Amino acid sequence: MRNKLLIPALFGILAAFSAKSQTSEADSIFVILDSTFVSITEQLENSPQGKIKINQSEDIGEVLLRHSIENFKTQKITGYRICIFRDNRQNSRATALQTKLTFKYAYPDIPVYIEYKNPYFYVYAGDFRTKEQAEKFKRKINAAYPKSWLSNEIKINLPSL
Repeated sequence: MRNKLLIPALFGILAAFSAKSQTSEADSIFVILDSTFVSITEQLENSPQGKIKINQSEDIGEVLLRHSIENFKTQKITGYRICIFRDNRQNSRATALQTKLTFKYAYPDIPVYIEYKNPYFYVYAGDFRTKEQAEKFKRKINAAYPKSWLSNEIKINLPSL
């Protein structure tokens, strides 16, 4: 239901964006930040530290809006996960499930995923937006999962509100 209400809002913003495109001084860039639209230019222009005026091509704003709409439709963004298990032995499915449960018990706030890519079972942890966040968490779990590694720039779920 929530997604059905947000789609018309996206098109309304798109219409407002194209109507404003004739006056480049009044253009605003909208991005999705944790499923909420935020006008970056408005935030910068009304900053308590001082005013910032942004002059940019209309194409930049349109590309950012299209990118935000695509991310909203797929509910995924590019990010990082940590692979904490990989195996292809006969009992690897059961071991992957056990690894997932053990990890979930130790870190209940971190999402855990099991994937099967022939012939391996993988267990991934986290939905990290930046490499730095993922590396910091990997150092935290390194004692328990010394063979873990970062999965580079994969599609992760949007963070919950």
